[in-house]
Amino acid sequence: MIYNVAALLSGELGISRVYSIEDESITHEGGDFHGISGSVKLTRTDRGILLRGKATGAGINECARCLETAVTVLHTVVEDEYFPVNGDLGPGSSLLRQEIVEEEEIPEFWIDEANDLDTSEALRQGFISETPLVNLCKPDCAGICPECGNNQNTNPCECEVRNIDPRLAGLLDLKI
Repeated sequence: MIYNVAALLSGELGISRVYSIEDESITHEGGDFHGISGSVKLTRTDRGILLRGKATGAGINECARCLETAVTVLHTVVEDEYFPVNGDLGPGSSLLRQEIVEEEEIPEFWIDEANDLDTSEALRQGFISETPLVNLCKPDCAGICPECGNNQNTNPCECEVRNIDPRLAGLLDLKI
Protein backbone atom coordinates (compact mmCIF):
# COMPACT_ATOMS: atom_id res chain seq x y z
CA MET A 1 0.00 0.00 0.00
CA ILE A 2 2.47 2.50 -1.30
CA TYR A 3 1.31 5.79 -2.78
CA ASN A 4 3.39 8.38 -4.62
CA VAL A 5 2.54 11.73 -3.03
CA ALA A 6 4.78 14.08 -5.05
CA ALA A 7 1.74 15.89 -6.49
CA LEU A 8 0.23 16.31 -3.01
CA LEU A 9 3.49 17.58 -1.54
CA SER A 10 3.90 20.19 -4.25
CA GLY A 11 0.21 21.17 -4.14
CA GLU A 12 -1.72 23.62 -2.01
CA LEU A 13 -2.26 23.09 1.72
CA GLY A 14 -5.40 21.08 2.40
CA ILE A 15 -5.50 19.31 -0.95
CA SER A 16 -6.35 15.64 -0.51
CA ARG A 17 -6.76 12.37 -2.33
CA VAL A 18 -8.74 9.29 -1.35
CA TYR A 19 -7.52 5.80 -2.20
CA SER A 20 -9.34 2.52 -1.71
CA ILE A 21 -7.68 -0.60 -0.38
CA GLU A 22 -8.81 -3.94 -1.78
CA ASP A 23 -7.70 -7.41 -0.65
CA GLU A 24 -4.22 -6.48 0.63
CA SER A 25 -2.05 -8.42 3.11
CA ILE A 26 0.45 -7.48 5.80
CA THR A 27 2.91 -10.02 7.21
CA HIS A 28 4.64 -9.61 10.56
CA GLU A 29 6.30 -11.80 13.18
CA GLY A 30 3.22 -12.08 15.42
CA GLY A 31 0.83 -13.26 12.69
CA ASP A 32 -0.60 -12.14 9.38
CA PHE A 33 -3.42 -9.83 8.34
CA HIS A 34 -5.23 -10.81 5.14
CA GLY A 35 -8.16 -9.52 3.10
CA ILE A 36 -7.53 -5.92 4.11
CA SER A 37 -10.00 -3.52 2.57
CA GLY A 38 -11.02 0.04 3.30
CA SER A 39 -9.93 3.51 2.31
CA VAL A 40 -7.27 6.08 3.13
CA LYS A 41 -7.39 9.82 2.73
CA LEU A 42 -4.07 11.63 2.26
CA THR A 43 -4.14 15.38 2.97
CA ARG A 44 -1.33 17.92 2.45
CA THR A 45 -0.38 19.72 5.66
CA ASP A 46 2.19 22.44 6.28
CA ARG A 47 4.68 19.76 7.42
CA GLY A 48 3.88 16.75 5.23
CA ILE A 49 0.96 14.41 4.59
CA LEU A 50 -1.81 13.48 7.04
CA LEU A 51 -3.11 9.93 6.68
CA ARG A 52 -6.63 9.14 7.83
CA GLY A 53 -8.00 5.72 7.10
CA LYS A 54 -10.40 2.95 8.00
CA ALA A 55 -9.70 -0.67 7.24
CA THR A 56 -11.06 -4.14 7.91
CA GLY A 57 -8.98 -7.30 7.76
CA ALA A 58 -8.64 -10.80 9.10
CA GLY A 59 -5.98 -11.60 11.68
CA ILE A 60 -4.57 -15.12 11.46
CA ASN A 61 -3.25 -16.35 14.82
CA GLU A 62 -3.20 -19.42 17.03
CA CYS A 63 -6.18 -20.30 19.23
CA ALA A 64 -5.26 -19.88 22.90
CA ARG A 65 -7.24 -23.00 23.91
CA CYS A 66 -6.79 -25.64 21.19
CA LEU A 67 -3.75 -24.26 19.29
CA GLU A 68 -5.56 -24.49 15.93
CA THR A 69 -5.74 -21.55 13.51
CA ALA A 70 -7.88 -18.69 14.77
CA VAL A 71 -9.20 -16.10 12.31
CA THR A 72 -10.33 -12.81 13.85
CA VAL A 73 -12.07 -10.04 11.90
CA LEU A 74 -10.50 -6.73 12.86
CA HIS A 75 -11.52 -3.11 12.24
CA THR A 76 -9.12 -0.23 12.68
CA VAL A 77 -9.00 3.52 12.25
CA VAL A 78 -5.61 5.13 11.67
CA GLU A 79 -4.47 8.73 11.73
CA ASP A 80 -0.79 9.56 11.32
CA GLU A 81 1.30 12.33 9.84
CA TYR A 82 4.12 11.50 7.44
CA PHE A 83 7.10 13.78 6.89
CA PRO A 84 9.12 13.99 3.66
CA VAL A 85 12.79 13.03 3.69
CA ASN A 86 13.13 14.78 0.33
CA GLY A 87 11.83 18.16 1.43
CA ASP A 88 13.16 20.09 -1.57
CA LEU A 89 10.15 20.01 -3.89
CA GLY A 90 10.99 23.19 -5.69
CA PRO A 91 11.70 26.82 -4.90
CA GLY A 92 9.42 28.30 -2.29
CA SER A 93 8.28 24.91 -0.97
CA SER A 94 7.22 25.09 2.67
CA LEU A 95 8.85 21.68 3.07
CA LEU A 96 12.35 22.84 2.09
CA ARG A 97 14.72 20.92 4.36
CA GLN A 98 17.87 22.63 5.58
CA GLU A 99 19.57 19.57 7.09
CA ILE A 100 20.39 16.20 5.56
CA VAL A 101 18.58 13.23 7.11
CA GLU A 102 20.73 10.14 7.55
CA GLU A 103 19.32 6.72 6.58
CA GLU A 104 19.35 5.37 10.17
CA GLU A 105 17.32 8.39 11.37
CA ILE A 106 14.37 7.78 9.03
CA PRO A 107 11.41 6.35 10.94
CA GLU A 108 8.52 4.40 9.43
CA PHE A 109 6.31 7.47 9.11
CA TRP A 110 8.48 9.36 6.66
CA ILE A 111 7.95 9.79 2.95
CA ASP A 112 11.00 8.41 1.15
CA GLU A 113 13.21 10.24 -1.36
CA ALA A 114 11.07 9.02 -4.27
CA ASN A 115 8.05 10.66 -2.53
CA ASP A 116 6.47 7.27 -1.82
CA LEU A 117 4.32 6.95 1.30
CA ASP A 118 3.87 3.41 2.69
CA THR A 119 0.71 2.98 4.78
CA SER A 120 1.49 -0.64 5.73
CA GLU A 121 3.15 0.17 9.07
CA ALA A 122 0.30 2.41 10.23
CA LEU A 123 -2.28 -0.24 9.33
CA ARG A 124 -0.19 -3.02 10.90
CA GLN A 125 0.02 -1.09 14.18
CA GLY A 126 -3.71 -0.36 14.01
CA PHE A 127 -4.58 -4.03 13.51
CA ILE A 128 -2.21 -5.15 16.27
CA SER A 129 -3.87 -2.74 18.70
CA GLU A 130 -7.27 -4.22 17.79
CA THR A 131 -6.14 -7.85 18.08
CA PRO A 132 -7.61 -9.48 21.19
CA LEU A 133 -5.17 -10.66 23.84
CA VAL A 134 -6.75 -14.12 23.76
CA ASN A 135 -7.46 -15.39 20.25
CA LEU A 136 -10.06 -18.13 19.99
CA CYS A 137 -10.98 -20.22 16.95
CA LYS A 138 -14.63 -19.99 18.10
CA PRO A 139 -16.25 -18.54 21.23
CA ASP A 140 -17.09 -21.95 22.70
CA CYS A 141 -13.73 -23.61 21.97
CA ALA A 142 -13.36 -26.61 24.30
CA GLY A 143 -9.55 -26.53 24.17
CA ILE A 144 -7.13 -29.36 24.83
CA CYS A 145 -7.67 -32.04 27.48
CA PRO A 146 -5.06 -31.51 30.23
CA GLU A 147 -4.87 -35.29 30.79
CA CYS A 148 -4.51 -36.83 27.31
CA GLY A 149 -3.87 -33.79 25.08
CA ASN A 150 -6.76 -34.38 22.67
CA ASN A 151 -8.37 -31.45 20.94
CA GLN A 152 -11.81 -31.50 22.59
CA ASN A 153 -13.40 -29.78 19.56
CA THR A 154 -12.62 -32.59 17.11
CA ASN A 155 -12.02 -35.63 19.33
CA PRO A 156 -13.66 -35.44 22.77
CA CYS A 157 -12.13 -37.82 25.29
CA GLU A 158 -13.50 -39.58 28.36
CA CYS A 159 -10.86 -38.35 30.79
CA GLU A 160 -12.03 -37.41 34.26
CA VAL A 161 -10.71 -33.93 34.81
CA ARG A 162 -11.56 -33.09 38.38
CA ASN A 163 -8.31 -31.89 39.87
CA ILE A 164 -9.48 -29.66 42.67
CA ASP A 165 -7.09 -28.30 45.22
CA PRO A 166 -8.30 -29.76 48.56
CA ARG A 167 -7.89 -26.33 50.14
CA LEU A 168 -10.54 -24.95 47.76
CA ALA A 169 -12.88 -27.95 47.79
CA GLY A 170 -15.14 -26.27 50.35
CA LEU A 171 -16.06 -23.65 47.76
CA LEU A 172 -17.94 -26.29 45.74
CA ASP A 173 -20.57 -26.37 48.50
CA LEU A 174 -21.27 -22.68 47.90
CA LYS A 175 -22.48 -23.17 44.30
CA ILE A 176 -25.91 -21.69 43.75
